[in-house]
Amino acid sequence: MEEKAITEYVSPKEAARRLGVSVDSLRRWEAAGKIHAIRTPSGQRRFDINSYVPGTKPNRKTKASSKNVKTTDDESTLRQIAKGVVQYAQQIQKQKLFPYPPVLQLGVEKLQAFCVMQNKTQPQGVPEFLSNWGELPIKDWTIEINSPEEWKDVRFIEDQKPSGFCIELDGSYINEADRIQKEVMEEVFKKSAENPSLYVEFRRLLVTHPVITKGDLDVKSVLELKPLQKVLEDSYSVAPVSYKKQGKFYCCGYCGGLMHRTTDNQLKCENKHCKKQRKESVPFECDKDDEVLWLKRGLRYFVHRPGCAELRIEKRIKELELEVTLYPDCDKYDLHIVFPDKTVWAVDVKFWESAYNLAKSVNEPIPKLPHQPYNEAFFVFADEIKEYGDEYIQEFINHCPVQFKKSQVMFEDAFIQEVEKKLIRCQSLTI
Repeated sequence: MEEKAITEYVSPKEAARRLGVSVDSLRRWEAAGKIHAIRTPSGQRRFDINSYVPGTKPNRKTKASSKNVKTTDDESTLRQIAKGVVQYAQQIQKQKLFPYPPVLQLGVEKLQAFCVMQNKTQPQGVPEFLSNWGELPIKDWTIEINSPEEWKDVRFIEDQKPSGFCIELDGSYINEADRIQKEVMEEVFKKSAENPSLYVEFRRLLVTHPVITKGDLDVKSVLELKPLQKVLEDSYSVAPVSYKKQGKFYCCGYCGGLMHRTTDNQLKCENKHCKKQRKESVPFECDKDDEVLWLKRGLRYFVHRPGCAELRIEKRIKELELEVTLYPDCDKYDLHIVFPDKTVWAVDVKFWESAYNLAKSVNEPIPKLPHQPYNEAFFVFADEIKEYGDEYIQEFINHCPVQFKKSQVMFEDAFIQEVEKKLIRCQSLTI
């Protein structure tokens, strides 16, 4: 008599860990009939890992096919909604509540159509999406959305503002950061003969001073970064008066960013990961007549956030007495490390909520410097998101158009450990 296989249903994350693949791969296997899955009453997937037949697992060398998966209609709709939420947030800052951005209206109408097709309850227009659906994880919506598995746990709106995921999915703030960086690059190239470190000084200022008084900015513009004065001034805007508590601005005790007030009058950093560090907020000291400025949103998210990790890594590398350069050749990559045996490592530091969105933004390998090409290149993720674990790394590798080995992609602390191991090997050769 044939023995019946024992079923063992586990969460997508656990199944991915035990089978050594990404959650997205599991979903594709399910669609192809290679593994069985069920839905719990709350709509969560559970995979029967004993239903997977050994030998059907795709060869990792052929995984590139997963990188060419076309964007689904559902995914396109979510991107439209993200763009609309970001545009509406910008509109509110100008105290203009209506009309809603057309792209947001269109995205919500498509969402309503999906609900009708699945015979599910739909949001009653943009207001309900903003006040209800947008604040829920996508997995808690009434309908099944065909999107990357890691998107299921994210929200579009947090603390009545676009979430980090929403900002990444929209992409407009990336363009703003790129525009400012391009302007800086043009000025740097003109002035590079006089001061080759101009770009590094500019980037370091943005990372170390996410909040600054107009008086201090004027001094730094004139005395330290005169060639970049115009673009430096364009990098900041006036801090919102509504962020004050008892007449004072406060900064995050961990990242230094400006704290905002929640609906219950508590102070909170817009970088949600700072809360885990349990650092007390710090009053921002300034003359009462001096204007307080903060970085524009694109620069806060795509320059200041990863920049904190970049400077931490630079500090730790220097403590190991290794040669390290920030933003070589005007930002070909983030860190250039030279070991005693003249081996060169290149590092790009990233701080994105979504590994899938990050992967889609990487279009080419880390470029090599003509005068000192690297031997090895690494993508390093800020330790603030290391709780996302190996699944985040695998998701990035699976969807990135550029081929990376797993040994090239890691979190910040793991990278420092690799540097220390390499340094020990170098030192052993000199004994």
